[in-house]
Amino acid sequence: MKASISFPELQDILLEKAEQNISFSSVDEKTIQVTYPLDLGIIKKNLTVDLIIEELRDSDLLVQVSAGKGTEILLNTALSVLKNKIPEGLLEKQDNNYFLIHLGSIEQIKPVFDAITVSDFKVIGDGLQVEGALKKP
Repeated sequence: MKASISFPELQDILLEKAEQNISFSSVDEKTIQVTYPLDLGIIKKNLTVDLIIEELRDSDLLVQVSAGKGTEILLNTALSVLKNKIPEGLLEKQDNNYFLIHLGSIEQIKPVFDAITVSDFKVIGDGLQVEGALKKP
């Protein structure tokens, strides 16, 4: 079984729930490019980072964040700006620019993980795809 969500759908969810205009595009099967318009008053800049999918652990997705030199500073700045806009418990910072994203805590995505045992999570053309098998009742 396969389930997918397009980048425009994901962007709409983030705009509605977190009031953030974040855009996504695919780089390859394991990499998503994320662009966030940062506005710190006198500093206005689009931050672009690559999220590299490392592995899926049940409904938790381990990703590496890459933005070239200064990745750590960019991450800390973005996290402080987004702190009150990201649902609590969604992101868990790990070592070396890795994050664990708790997908099961996202209201719109949780039913997918409740219904299927996920075997793969990948980037497809204009979105994300989850593969798995239906859970037995």
